[in-house]
Amino acid sequence: MESILVAIDGKHGAWGALSRACALAKRMDVKLNVLLVVPPVERALSRAEQQVEEDVRVRLGLNIEAAKSEGICINYFLAEGGYDNEVIEFINNNKISLLVHEIPEEDARSPERYYSTLHSIRHRVSCRVEILVPKKGV
Repeated sequence: MESILVAIDGKHGAWGALSRACALAKRMDVKLNVLLVVPPVERALSRAEQQVEEDVRVRLGLNIEAAKSEGICINYFLAEGGYDNEVIEFINNNKISLLVHEIPEEDARSPERYYSTLHSIRHRVSCRVEILVPKKGV
């Protein structure tokens, strides 16, 4: 295995996926990449959406620093655009062996919409995909 990717949508975190990927990267001594995908600038965000995105960035920064302090080789990337396309492009351009992907809690209750996104990604990349589903109430 060469490297692991955790892709995070700017609207919500993927903290379970990031934790799992950190554990794998540390155990297997491989590089971990974290990709934060934010919406295009052309679309104005509401104040609430801006705050959520900022909260995700702050928490992500803290998690990355914690991983580095544990000796994990972790790289952080920011992409602007559509989530599916940015994740696919990153995987195909960076020799990613494993995508650790978390289903957002709100989508876990009605997975049909979410699985179409995951299906789109899975069939356009050659790496393995590990899916985490959040536990209820956690």
